[in-house]
Amino acid sequence: MVVFPKFPAGTVLNCIQKFNKSKTKLTYQSIKVFYPCRLDAMAINPAGVVYNDTLKFTPGEVAISISIGIIVNIKILDKNKGELKISPTTKRKALVKHACYLMFKALGIQPSLYIDVDSSQVLKHCGFGSSTATISAVAVAINEMYNKPIPKDVLIQYLASNHGEEICDADEDNLKAVQSIGGSASGGMNKQGVLVIAGNAVVIASMHYEADVIIAIPSNFKEQNAQVLMELEEQNLWKFKRTGDKYKDKIAYHLLHIALPDMKNKTIKGLAEIVYDYRFNMGSINNCDFTYRGLGNLAKIVGKLYTEGHCDMLSLSSVGPAFFAITKNKKDKNYCINYFKENGFTIKEAKVFNKKYQVLEARAFYE
Repeated sequence: MVVFPKFPAGTVLNCIQKFNKSKTKLTYQSIKVFYPCRLDAMAINPAGVVYNDTLKFTPGEVAISISIGIIVNIKILDKNKGELKISPTTKRKALVKHACYLMFKALGIQPSLYIDVDSSQVLKHCGFGSSTATISAVAVAINEMYNKPIPKDVLIQYLASNHGEEICDADEDNLKAVQSIGGSASGGMNKQGVLVIAGNAVVIASMHYEADVIIAIPSNFKEQNAQVLMELEEQNLWKFKRTGDKYKDKIAYHLLHIALPDMKNKTIKGLAEIVYDYRFNMGSINNCDFTYRGLGNLAKIVGKLYTEGHCDMLSLSSVGPAFFAITKNKKDKNYCINYFKENGFTIKEAKVFNKKYQVLEARAFYE
């Protein structure tokens, strides 16, 4: 069994692509950024999540950007000392350090920073992409502070190919390599809320979609560390490969000839069909049952929300255990909320977020 490696926070696993470093200029003394989380509706080829030595993963993804997210505050304490002061209330400090050092190395800078990250609205390892969103939020804030020299497509691939997650809450200095497809980075750096990602974290299609998102989390869900979940996932990766090998051609054909044309025509119908088929009929949800015992049984309960027409899209997010339903209709929204609650879920409500990350406050830097 291949074990995904551990590494110190800030380790560059894959170098950044070339960009115009001459644009790097300290522009803001302080900045406050809201960064949206994403829901991962499906992988295009789940076989692509198996381990490879490059640590670049290319299964593709259908991602939904949502209005629940992370808020980052950063202040420059000194231009050159290279020290980090992270607020006591900031959780997941290893991720924050990793993002800072990745950006320091990419930009060739060594500032001293005060950083506060508010991730209180997001559950970790539940399907929100909170780890990659945390790293991406800090990274875009630093990029903004230095005049945005790194283009979004370059930054997305840099973050996706250098992803790691904290081993445990007590370890603030080391990470474990974990697959990143680029959904969180792409969702927060693009202006449209529904994204199709392929290859090496490349957005090949996107659309604006105004709708409510009902996120359903099993009421007895307990957060776990990446170390525990990755050990379980490593034991189950053969299932992802089996599903990918069996269904990748069918999925690709449907995306190319039905879902993508539908998106071009501003409808989500074709995309929702392949998402449902992949999750509920091709075995995807059963492959993810290591995250939550009985996930397959929950799928049998919630599947009717889509088959009976109560939502526009229904899926598990990433490997779960959160399910989500998307709907434009208020009556259907209320039906989904009540149905989820009646079947033992707690609810988070959001909207499809059709904007990139938001700079909430910024104070100019003066020499």
